[in-house]
Amino acid sequence: MDQEEMGTGRPNLLRSLTGNINHFIALCYYVYVTRFSIGHQSYVLRENGFVPREQMEFFPGPTFRIAYLTHICEILQLVYFFWSCITDMVSASAPHSSAGRATVAFRDWFLAAIVFPIGSLVVITFWAIYGMNRELIFPAALDEFFPAWLNHALHTFVLPLLLIDMLLVKHKYPSRISGILGAVGFALCYLVWILYLGFAKDIWVYPFLKVLEGPYFILFFAVMTVVLIIFYIIGEKLSSVLGGSEKKVSTAKFD
Repeated sequence: MDQEEMGTGRPNLLRSLTGNINHFIALCYYVYVTRFSIGHQSYVLRENGFVPREQMEFFPGPTFRIAYLTHICEILQLVYFFWSCITDMVSASAPHSSAGRATVAFRDWFLAAIVFPIGSLVVITFWAIYGMNRELIFPAALDEFFPAWLNHALHTFVLPLLLIDMLLVKHKYPSRISGILGAVGFALCYLVWILYLGFAKDIWVYPFLKVLEGPYFILFFAVMTVVLIIFYIIGEKLSSVLGGSEKKVSTAKFD
């Protein structure tokens, strides 16, 4: 539980305990989902011809999935809830220590700048494209080999779990410039990664990028950057409404 909530009354103590339990349950959930997704499901997709030959040659075993934002998001959620459990233990044992403050500050920055914006981007864009033309993002041929529960675990339940976390845990959002720089920086790293795969290895994770001409290519990523910033601001507002978060982290190193 967070140090600010220690000793502030029974309701806050109950809320902290519930938040801790939620972190542990969410961690167990993502451990199972990740093991199934990276292990069994990766094998099924490779064996049934859903992985392009170039990807199979470049990525050993199930690692081909780290090319996709959906599965990077999956790992981010796992790391977030793992770190949240670590934070709960550190804060409970040494609530006023520098280690306790630092773990809480990093948890809140990580949620604000990376986990919520990327999770929102994955969920909203997946279902928006699916609604327009599912063959562009999740072909009907996959239905036989990709369990519906796993599809929802990767593309639906991400947001409800984060919203529950925001409801149960009071997060201190970083300064807006710090959070947005983190989100945009992460997006740029992913952009470099997929462009390297495309131009250097001829592995186009999202085939439509290969046919986008210069101005449209730049416009597409500019729009995605704006959308990511909007998701950051939405997360900031939701955290404030649901959990009564503050806007700025008190630990200067994360500002």
